[in-house]
Amino acid sequence: MPRDAERTFYQEVKWTPEAVRRFWDYYGRNPAAENNYFSLRFGRRIIRIGLRGARVMGPVVDLGCGPGFLCAALMREGFSVLALDRSPASLDRVHERFAGDPRFLGAEPTALDRLPLADSEAGAVFLVEVIEHLPREAWDPLVAEVARVLRPGGRFVLTTPNQEDLAAHKVACPECGSVFHRVQHLESVDGASVGALLERHGLVPRLIRATNFRHFPDRALGRVFERTLRAFPSLGARTAPHLIAVAERPR
Repeated sequence: MPRDAERTFYQEVKWTPEAVRRFWDYYGRNPAAENNYFSLRFGRRIIRIGLRGARVMGPVVDLGCGPGFLCAALMREGFSVLALDRSPASLDRVHERFAGDPRFLGAEPTALDRLPLADSEAGAVFLVEVIEHLPREAWDPLVAEVARVLRPGGRFVLTTPNQEDLAAHKVACPECGSVFHRVQHLESVDGASVGALLERHGLVPRLIRATNFRHFPDRALGRVFERTLRAFPSLGARTAPHLIAVAERPR
């Protein structure tokens, strides 16, 4: 294929809502992909950091629940959990896994700018590895909804890749020419943009930290190790590929 024709052949995927649904329905129906889910590997650490010192009153919402790995971790910690997602296949999996558990409050489809909860109903909302999948213009309506449904004193816990190099994780289909991030990430996120986003909607940041969940940042020794690494800023995002933000709705 001539070089100019090759450049024309490869085109970025346009992530319409239907394309996003199809992509995640495939993951939701593919048990072999389960080990790739961030919340399966690090859910317990995220909960420990996100809810440290919190008194959670009301249900905990797993927003963008996927197959329900964070739901399972939250229920093991004794929380009542409402699962929300846009993928019917993922919601079916969650229903199958947790039906009959008294701590499971259901799995419901949702639009991210209109959550199926009343004002001030939720004790905590987790948004684990979701925001990077959304165009930046969708961030404010989503966080405004989180602020609406949180109780005063309720926690919002967000994780996302830290300053990800999106281009380095793109793949191309040799059959149709579609180019896309291998797990549908649209935005590279940093702590400053997350902090500004939270503050715009009246949420008070308690913690915004670049970290590496493989280093056990929920434990004292892991935090010491991370402080040691931060003494070498030239290492940058390579040593801290993850970002966690914890915020509260004011009382």
